[in-house]
Amino acid sequence: MREVTPETAADYLRERGRVPGGRGVRVQALGWGVSNVVMRVDVEGEPPFVLKQARERLRTKALWISRLERIWTERAALDLLAHVLPQEQEGAGVTPRVLFAEPDDFLFAMTCAPDDSVVWKEQLLAGEADVAVTRAAGLILGSIHVETLGHPALQDGPLAETVVFGQLRIDPFYRTIARAHPDLAPEINTLIRSLEEPATRTFVHADFSPKNILVHSQGLTLVDFETAHAGDPAYDLGFVLSHLLLKGVRAAPADVSALALTRVFLDAYLDRVGSRLDADLVRRACCHAAACSLARVDGTSPVDYLDAPRQASVRRFARAALREQPATWDELLQLLAREMRPTHLI
Repeated sequence: MREVTPETAADYLRERGRVPGGRGVRVQALGWGVSNVVMRVDVEGEPPFVLKQARERLRTKALWISRLERIWTERAALDLLAHVLPQEQEGAGVTPRVLFAEPDDFLFAMTCAPDDSVVWKEQLLAGEADVAVTRAAGLILGSIHVETLGHPALQDGPLAETVVFGQLRIDPFYRTIARAHPDLAPEINTLIRSLEEPATRTFVHADFSPKNILVHSQGLTLVDFETAHAGDPAYDLGFVLSHLLLKGVRAAPADVSALALTRVFLDAYLDRVGSRLDADLVRRACCHAAACSLARVDGTSPVDYLDAPRQASVRRFARAALREQPATWDELLQLLAREMRPTHLI
């Protein structure tokens, strides 16, 4: 495999015949995630595109390895979602469109989001609690789950495999916190088994979070699908809600609007899903939200925006939720309020 960097990408693309000869090429690194090299490529006289190449070792302090083939999982995910998601946004789809691939180098190119795109995570951390964006994101996740329920593309091929999901989510998140909190191992192992043998099987993004949602004047664009697989939709729901919870914990007590967004997202998701998925999904999502919250404090890749008192509050809340197993989102939020009061955060 030939590794491509922003410094070598222009020559690489010319050698592969991917850009017209004689055209100027400008390449800049994009700051998405820790697991790939992602670059924006601007070619004179052509629309910009994004170049993405997998790396075996992730850019984290702890050693974190994942196989390079996950890049083809992402390509399969984009191909599937291009057919099941509405693409009515003028000039920008809900997901990028694959342009070309270089199989030997574990690399592909895709369309670029609009220039006015802002990462939703940045908006949330800046205190922008946009209800319209949150509702749109909830509807997108609901659409993904209901439109892929029983889809043939999930039966075999890259999306039927869960190796990368294990490497990038179950091991560094769930098994790591089970070692850090051995008294919770039975509850966490039950969650792992539910992921390995899901009651309902849909397309699962497994990284549906504000850092992977781009907000722009034409709507939203969802990116980063390398952990995608056929699995339990409750994981996606719990995962994204945990991100919104943590942003809310960071802002409390001065601003609780980010916590209120969790209900906005969940209501939009359930409006779209209706009765298509199993009745136990919300309870499982609550458990996954608790486990994912604990993982972002004590797992392999902790968040960098919570101070020590808030980390302690999240730890108490998540431990209580995993023990008590709340059945509804309101019950989960009540647990959060209970465990944060001793520190006067909310």
